[in-house]
Amino acid sequence: MLRQVYIILNEEIIYHRIYAKGIEPSLLIDVFLNIKRDAFKKFGEESGSYEFFQTRLLFTVEKDLNLLFIFVLGFSTDIENVKSYILEIKQKFLSTYGQEIKENNFTAKNIELDPLFDKLQRNFGAKISIVGLSGVGKTTTTQLIKDEEIPLEHIPTITGKVGTIKLEGINLYLWDFAGQNQFDYLWEKFMAGSDVVLLMTNSTKENVEKSKHFLEISKKVVPFTRLAVIANKQDLPDAMSIEEIEKIMGNKAYGLIAIEPSSRDKIVRIIADLLDMNPNVSPILKPIFERDVNINQGNKALEQGDLREAVNFYEKAISLCFELGDISQGNEYKNKTDKLRTFLK
Repeated sequence: MLRQVYIILNEEIIYHRIYAKGIEPSLLIDVFLNIKRDAFKKFGEESGSYEFFQTRLLFTVEKDLNLLFIFVLGFSTDIENVKSYILEIKQKFLSTYGQEIKENNFTAKNIELDPLFDKLQRNFGAKISIVGLSGVGKTTTTQLIKDEEIPLEHIPTITGKVGTIKLEGINLYLWDFAGQNQFDYLWEKFMAGSDVVLLMTNSTKENVEKSKHFLEISKKVVPFTRLAVIANKQDLPDAMSIEEIEKIMGNKAYGLIAIEPSSRDKIVRIIADLLDMNPNVSPILKPIFERDVNINQGNKALEQGDLREAVNFYEKAISLCFELGDISQGNEYKNKTDKLRTFLK
């Protein structure tokens, strides 16, 4: 997945496009110095890559112009598969703006550059793997994500289906694996390269216990990938609570009723949250942004000793957490808010 784009001209950031959480500009200096040392020397490579925390960086330079492009990618991205797209977009940029840069007459305009890199984004994608035992609702969840703004196109595979979720031009590739035991030898292969793993359970104790095997596979195959447990069928009488499931799995869990169309926005937001996608990319992600803002404002108010204001912000955040299906975080701030209220009496 393409997370960020930086363009640096004469050691100054002139353009920064954010699709998801990546590298803060303040941390980019270390990367820049390494690239500058390697790429701008006389016989240095004009293109290359670095690993930086849990991201991969692909850079390409135009030495004559002292121009550097840095593309921040997901850790699971295969650099060799995307390098051609990067070099192509570089040439398009140079053919359009190269002369202006030579004449010191170039001003980066987002209104012109955003569409250029948004088009590049469509050649990338995040792999979302939905895993779990048979009958837990993986295919139902895949089918759930059908909307005019988020179309899903199924392509049969030997173990399930692949769909494309489009959020304002960002492609998220959804992989639905068969959960039957006869396919267990394929689970590692198909989970490889995932940006997000959704581990589906049917919320029963027996199924949750058996599903722990997928956690072991994930840690082995994609140790840096974000994983969430999706506790489906929460409407059934024998469904365990989210807190109980999290205790058994040792992982964050989200409640879901996949047969309800109203759950569509929730599952898309869960995926986007796990990918740290920029909430401004799509209106459907707005609650994620609002939740984070309210939590941050609540924390600031608490640091300043304004308990009443902190409670007000936390209450808004709690409501959004439950709307997003993040029960554990909602309960965390509910408990914190209840304690703060005791000091307000």
